Amino acid sequence: MSGAASPNFMVTSGGESQAKSSDAVFGLSDDRRTKDLVRSNSGAFPPEIGLAREGLAVGQQIDAFRELRTRLLALGKGVGLHRPIVLVAPVTNKSGASFVARNLAAVFTLQENRRAILMDCNLRNPTQHLAFDLSDDCEGLFNYLETPDTRPERMLYRTDLSGLYLVPAGRPSSPSCEYFSSSAMRTLLGWLQKSVSFPPCFLVLDGPPVIGLPDARILSELADFVVLVAGYGRDTVTGIAKAAALFDPAKLAGVVFNTQEGDGRDLHRGAKR
Repeated sequence: MSGAASPNFMVTSGGESQAKSSDAVFGLSDDRRTKDLVRSNSGAFPPEIGLAREGLAVGQQIDAFRELRTRLLALGKGVGLHRPIVLVAPVTNKSGASFVARNLAAVFTLQENRRAILMDCNLRNPTQHLAFDLSDDCEGLFNYLETPDTRPERMLYRTDLSGLYLVPAGRPSSPSCEYFSSSAMRTLLGWLQKSVSFPPCFLVLDGPPVIGLPDARILSELADFVVLVAGYGRDTVTGIAKAAALFDPAKLAGVVFNTQEGDGRDLHRGAKR
């Protein structure tokens, strides 16, 4: 993808009065018999977990995420990538990137015979396990990276949202370790794409804040595209420009603005630099 061909991304908020049920749109299962999240010795692969309804987009937001997905796929097709790895990274903490990453992964599954894996790569403030009702001590990404001989399927969870899988962060023993530059991380990404490669599988990485930490930049080397998330009225134009400048222009796809602090649901218009 050339830098000159980058599109604008428009993500708009939808009022509750206009919101339609996200359950029907995202194909949620009504079967709740697998809500017990404790890993059994049976080694079932992968176990099914739940999804908090407040973690899903509603109404016009869903259409906005579909547009974002469609444009990312078009960018990928232009450079011969049919299953791109997308990094979603906040400019600063509490910009709402986890909400964006979760729903972007979800809309990838709306297309027929498509699967997506959402990976929580936020070392210091992981939240995806909370949205999916997992306990704080669940096994995840960092457990695997610290012990690469662990079976990778142990930290891959099948959500009750059809086609969506989760790799929670887990709990790292040391925040100073260079996890993302390890060979284990590259090996894991390759395994995840191949393990559920039919139907095609997309990877969405929920990244850490860009400003003040090198982790997002390291992750961007493993990703095909980067989507920045900025807190609307929170992150300054200067801060957004500084964050954008840290990435390869050929990978930087656009910016999404979130109008609520933290992992909020209301989104505003996002645009390319």
